[in-house]
Amino acid sequence: YDIRKSIGTAAAIGFLISVSGATTMIIGGEIIGNVKTPFSIGYINLLGFLVFVPVTMVMARIGAQLVYKINKKLLSKIFGTFLLIVSIRSFVEYLSIN
Repeated sequence: YDIRKSIGTAAAIGFLISVSGATTMIIGGEIIGNVKTPFSIGYINLLGFLVFVPVTMVMARIGAQLVYKINKKLLSKIFGTFLLIVSIRSFVEYLSIN
């Protein structure tokens, strides 16, 4: 399976996950009702939303263009290294909790 298609598929699925997660955080925050932060709906802060969404949209476009310019083997090595770092960090955090 082409890594470029994998990245595009992950971005599309990530969007669906973010929409369902945001909806859940809004509903959950409204039901519990303990959020007193200004400019918030449930557990979603609108000021943060207004900052992160445009930046994410711009960077996603740049990232998508960059994926097609990078060699597939190099891209696979970069992604593999990223996954290795994330897994080691998660394992270290797990050990420090217990």
